[in-house]
Formats: sequence, C-alpha cells, structure tokens
Amino acid sequence: MTTRKRVALAVSAGIVLFVGTVLVLQKPKLELDEQLVRAVSPAVHEALLSNKKLTWPTKSGGRWFCAERVVETRRDGDTVRVGVLASCMNYARGDGCLASNAGSSGAVVVTLRGTQVLDVEVPIDGAGNDEMLRRMFSDAGYAEVRRSIGRDTPDPAPEAKAAFGLPANVTSCRI
Repeated sequence: MTTRKRVALAVSAGIVLFVGTVLVLQKPKLELDEQLVRAVSPAVHEALLSNKKLTWPTKSGGRWFCAERVVETRRDGDTVRVGVLASCMNYARGDGCLASNAGSSGAVVVTLRGTQVLDVEVPIDGAGNDEMLRRMFSDAGYAEVRRSIGRDTPDPAPEAKAAFGLPANVTSCRI
C-alpha cells in the first residue's frame, strides 16, 4: 500500500470516527409545543382523573387529585401524543392534616384528536415496564422520563390542600 493510500485511509477513518462520535454524543431533542400543551392540558388532566388504571374507588372515600408535567408532544397526522409524568393521589381532609390512602405515579401517554381523548396509555408495572416506556416515548422523551421519575414528579397535594381549605403548610397523614 502506498503512502498516499495510507494517508487517505487514515483520514477517512478519522472522519468516520469523528462523525460517529458526534452522532452518539448528540443529545436527542424533545419535541414540546407549548401552544399545543396549553390547548390540550384540560383534556389531558380530565383523562388522568377518569382513567381506572390511575384512579379507582377506595373504601375510605376521599377525592382524587392529579398533577402532571408534560414531557413531550408528538404529532402523528391528525392526532397528537402527549407524554406526561403524572401523579394521582386519593386525599381526604384529616384531623388537622391532609390524609392520603392510595395513589399512582409514573409516565403516561395521552393520544388526542383536537381536544378529544382517544387513548390513555399506562405502562405495565414490573418486568416489561422499561421496554414499554421506550415504545411509548421518543428517545428524548424516554431519557427525560428516566431522569425525572422519583425526582421531578409533580405533586397533587397543593391542589388538594386548597380544595379542602387547608393551609399550604399542613402536614400529610395516612388514612
């Protein structure tokens, strides 16, 4: 092999290595349409409150409250998939406290046409959860969900405290 061919091969290998490194290190960008989020947020919120995988009848009564943070929006023809981190808790007014007895939290995808909810996708618990989250979210959305779960999950307690006329600094207790 001639020197010229060796140099060309080394330069080509360097370019391939550089481009590959840039592509691997490039962080995927979240798609988040703020105007769309404002338009569909009430429908998404109501869909979470009425979804039986996230809220259910409890023996002690109480009232369900959900808080959510939109992670991503993805358009697919005339529908949109809104990925959210959601936390839903069943609260009641306790004796000087905000009492909770049930709840759920995690990543959810709500599919809408306009403001009409078509589907609420809740991942399974346990084995298969991670694989399902990867299918539900884009690469960037999945990375944000993994980064945020347990650290940046929205809290429905402030809304519940206000609804029950409790001060913002009241303690929480279990029913």
